Formats: sequence, structure tokens, C-alpha cells
Amino acid sequence: MAEFQKRRKGALVMVEVDELIERLDQNQNIDRVRLDILNLISKCLNDLRGTFGCWEKEHMAKAIVFLSYNFSSHPSSTFWLRTSLSYVEKAFSPPEMRSENVRFSEECDSLTLEQLVADVQKLGALTLPTQ
Repeated sequence: MAEFQKRRKGALVMVEVDELIERLDQNQNIDRVRLDILNLISKCLNDLRGTFGCWEKEHMAKAIVFLSYNFSSHPSSTFWLRTSLSYVEKAFSPPEMRSENVRFSEECDSLTLEQLVADVQKLGALTLPTQ
């Protein structure tokens, strides 16, 4: 049953990723799409509680890093947003579709869900409107 639920969540994430990519293709409000990607990552981290192995950690960490590149380098570009979304998708890849040759960073074992959530919260603070 747990495997079925994980696959179902993964399928729902893929639908959300596709919708966000479509919005990027349509040149919709990039600031809003960026915030929606941040919210998707936050939701995904919550969904991964209890099943957070090195595969998920590594790919979600990369999704956060690449999203942060959009904030700091080229906020009007969609390249880093698309890259971030690709790593969100990879985090939810079913085990049989994962490469057996992937080498994870040494820090992967010590990386925690709480650390990634804190990174997402830091990015969230960057999206707050200034007064």
C-alpha cells in the first residue's frame, strides 16, 4: 500500500511539474511561477517524509539550489526554473527507473529533511513583497 501511495504522489507531482512548465512556455508571470515552484518543492518535501533516502535528498537539494540560482543570477530567465523542476521530477522517479550508476555526494547521508525545509524557508523570505 505504501508503494502505491508513493507512486500516486509521484504521478500528481509530475502533473504539477508539467503545468508549471506549460506556464513557463506561455510566458506567464515568472514571479508567480517561481513562487509556485517554491511551494511545490515545499509540498514535495512534506510528501517525502518517511521515505527520504539519498535519491530523494540529492534531487530535492538540487531542485532547491537551481531555484536559488534563478533568484540570484537571472530572475527573468526560465532556465534555472526548468532545471529545478527537472530535479523535482527525478526525486519522484520510481525505483525501477533510477540509474544504478548514480554516485551520491558524501554529505547525502547526513543531509536532513529539516535542513532542506530551512533552505526552502530562506528562499521563501526572498519572495516576500518589500514594504
